Amino acid sequence: MKKIVLIGYGGHANGILDTIRQKEEYEVVGYTDNKPLKENTKYPYLGNDDVLQRIFDEGVHYAAICVGYLGNSNIRDVLYGIVKTIGFQIPAIIDKTAILADDILIGEGSYIGKGAIVNAKSNIGKMCIINSGAVIEHESHVKDFTHVSVNAVLCGNVVLEDHVFIGANATIIQDIQIHHHSRIGAGSVILKDVPKEMTVYGIWKGSL
Repeated sequence: MKKIVLIGYGGHANGILDTIRQKEEYEVVGYTDNKPLKENTKYPYLGNDDVLQRIFDEGVHYAAICVGYLGNSNIRDVLYGIVKTIGFQIPAIIDKTAILADDILIGEGSYIGKGAIVNAKSNIGKMCIINSGAVIEHESHVKDFTHVSVNAVLCGNVVLEDHVFIGANATIIQDIQIHHHSRIGAGSVILKDVPKEMTVYGIWKGSL
């Protein structure tokens, strides 16, 4: 069984950890974080990011970045750079309950959560989060470091550029493009393209 270290241990880590345990492909050796959790866990605290090189040198060559969106994806971006520089492999973590078409692409480090659906000819970039119950319909493209929250729906041929956040239960109508670093509020309905670096919510028809 391949050995893997968890980087960051917050709420998002619990979902990733459950998926890892159920699939029985990796052995979790412990976790790194700025400080240990107050409560006891099954897995040991190994230290902060400074110990990652030593962990790699000791033979642990897989890592899962378990930090969630946290208002933006900058921390995930920085951690990805650190981990790749050391030499870790960052596998995609896909829950066994997810439903995936045969012809999709999923980049390294992405997480596909419980009950998520990724349909035909869709492309999930690296370090994305497709959370529980999210639906990525046919021919959609979710680019790097983008987070699609629980029960959000992309209706088909949707493009989410890098570092986009889609809130829970949001619906993105077909053929829409949401440009990089934009955020869509929970429950929103997006009817027109969203420019870069915008936060929108409610029913979005493209007016500013």
